[in-house]
Amino acid sequence: MNKPVVTLLTSTHCPHCRALKNLLNERNEAGQFEQLNIINIEQSPEIAEKYQVRSVPWLQLGEFVFDGALTPGELDYWINEFSSDTGISHYFAYLLENGKLAKVIDWLEQGRARLEDILPLLADPNAKINVRLGIGAVMEHFEDTDEIREIIPGLIGLIQHEHPPIRIDVCHYLSLTYADTVIEPLTAMLDDEDAQVRQTAKESLEDLK
Repeated sequence: MNKPVVTLLTSTHCPHCRALKNLLNERNEAGQFEQLNIINIEQSPEIAEKYQVRSVPWLQLGEFVFDGALTPGELDYWINEFSSDTGISHYFAYLLENGKLAKVIDWLEQGRARLEDILPLLADPNAKINVRLGIGAVMEHFEDTDEIREIIPGLIGLIQHEHPPIRIDVCHYLSLTYADTVIEPLTAMLDDEDAQVRQTAKESLEDLK
């Protein structure tokens, strides 16, 4: 199993830093990390400047970054997610829940993740409203791009989802691709049992003309 390189930025009088430092040391001693770096930014202010850190504790676990303290359960969850297939998707959910849409878009634009990593969040009927809104903002950011056209098969795979709100979102996102290949599946949704799905499919087809 891949193990993360972990970096914790702390300060001398930060009680949350001390607790997180102890948790990390325990897990490092158990062999869960490839490397653990603990840096006091009062002694190394250039490190805080490098990472643009404004407050501590600041934790980087692999590529996942967290501002603020984590509970033992949260820490263990993200250690496991680091090496899982769902890690990036769940990290995106965390970022969107916390209003960090720009960071999600930055990851995607830099090629550190793929738009396909958004699809599991889109398919989750229990996703929080700020996550669903964030997904919409991400999709609209990539409107009429190769990136969104690459996930057409994944979107079409969700167009018959049992939850109407997800079918509605998918119809809208398919229209953002401006691809001829989405006309047929959108046309099929004109007969959907849900009136709002039918209306969104109709509007999406009109947007493609």
